[in-house]
This record gives sequence, structure tokens and C-alpha cells, in this order.
Amino acid sequence: MKRALRISAHVARLLLGVIFVAAGVLKSLDVAEFARQTAEYGVVGPGAAALLAPLLIAFETTLGIALLLGWRPRLAAALTGGLLLFFISLEAWGLSHGRTEACGCFGAYVKRTPQQVIAEDLGFLALAVLVFAGLGAWQSSRRRLTAVLTGAAAAVMLVFAVASPRLPIDFLVTSLKAGRTATDLGIASRLPEEGPQGTLVAILDVTDPVSKEATESLNALKERPEVAVVALTPSSDQEQAAFLFQAYPAFDVIPVDRGLLKPLYRRLPIYFLVRGGRVERIFPGPRPPGADLLSSGAS
Repeated sequence: MKRALRISAHVARLLLGVIFVAAGVLKSLDVAEFARQTAEYGVVGPGAAALLAPLLIAFETTLGIALLLGWRPRLAAALTGGLLLFFISLEAWGLSHGRTEACGCFGAYVKRTPQQVIAEDLGFLALAVLVFAGLGAWQSSRRRLTAVLTGAAAAVMLVFAVASPRLPIDFLVTSLKAGRTATDLGIASRLPEEGPQGTLVAILDVTDPVSKEATESLNALKERPEVAVVALTPSSDQEQAAFLFQAYPAFDVIPVDRGLLKPLYRRLPIYFLVRGGRVERIFPGPRPPGADLLSSGAS
């Protein structure tokens, strides 16, 4: 029985380690969105969430690495269990207050309901209990090496999480790619009839002052009959109404559910040209492309 328990605990240790490393890496691909989701619970404000998000990602990944390497596995399992209890409590609190968006525990691009998150975390908590109960005093024989590797992993993950928003990895992460159809992206019904040169689609956060600055350029493009212009925004109806009052856009600004739009971007604003129903070119922000760039065929 003791041998079976020990083997089961080692399997649980490896599974839990892989899960926590995967969760940390996936969240690090879009730290800003994880910070936004964290702030929406109301426990901390947006500023504090932006500072805490990279630290939490690095901590979570470090626990996973420690479990995989066998460095202080019972301590890592105990900390992992405590973190899971916090996540479960936070998700249950949000659910009791009508929150329908999941916590983003596996990043912004993995969609699950709060109920699914709670069920998963309870399963992960059972793994943590099994590791703690089944391993006893066991730890890797290469204690110093595993400690160094765990510390190095923590440092690397923290640096990556901090640098991630500025890294050019959108093409690896998002579904917005040249050649994709508007139907594939789920936005075909939101787009106006194309002009001769297609439709320039802007995805804007209308609460960002940059969006107001971009409106003047988009208005100028709207005056040219050869290109249609439309803006999609994950912002709320109230935020959109304030933007319309302050920025006076000459183009349609259409609120779209954040869950539909989020797979298309990491940072806003972003612009892309749709021609013949397909994405032809993508223009990262902050400013929209000029008419000459749209008509030149440059990428």
C-alpha cells in the first residue's frame, strides 16, 4: 500500500507540475488581459492588478517547476493547494455575484465557464493533497541542483511575463492572420459592405485616449469612397456612448462581446484590411494606416 501510494503521489506531482507550468505560460502570453480579469473581481484595483499579475504568473510557474523537479515537493504541494483554495473561493464568490466570465486561469485564449473552473480546481486540489500525503519526507537527491533550476525558472518566467506585452508574438497567439475569412473570425455579420479597396476594420478600446487620437485618421479614410471603415470594440455600451460623444467618429462603432473579440488581439488598437471577405493585411497600432498604404499593396 505504501509503495502504491508513493507511486500515485509521484504521478500526481508530475501532473500537477505540468498543469501549473502550462497555466503560467499561457497566462504570460497576455499579461494585460490576466490583470484586467483579476481587477474585475474587485479584490485589488487595476493598478495593483497590473503589478501583481507578472508576480503571480512567475509564482505559479515556479511551483510547477518545483513539483516537476522534486524540489521540496511537499512544500510546493502545500503552497499549490493554498493557491487553488484561493482560486476556488474567488471563482465561487464571483459566481455568487453573477459573474459569468471565467478567471482566465489558463490564459485569455482558453475558454471555460466558472463552474468548469471550480470543478477543475477541485480536481487539482485533490492532486496536491495526494502529493502532500503520499511523498512523506521524499525529495530529489540532487537538492542543490533542483533549487538552482527552480530559482532560475522563477527569474526567467518573471522576466518573460514583464516583457511579454512588448514581444512580437501576436502571430503565434492570436487567430487574426492574413488569409483568414471574416466568417472564420466570427465578425462577418458586423462588417459593412466592402468598398473597392475593401474594409478597414479597427479594434479599439474606446476608453483608451489613443482611440480618440486615431479617430481623426479613421474619419479621413471614411471620406474616401474606395474603402469602408468600421470599428469593433469590447468596451461596454456606456463606454461606447461616451466615446461617441467625445470623439465624434464618422464610422460605425460596434460593441462586440469580449469573448468573441479577444482571440483576435493582444494589444489595442489594431487594424486590418478585409478584401473579398478575407483578411489581407494587418496593421498593429497605435495609429491606423494611411490611404496610400491601403492602396499600395504594401504589407
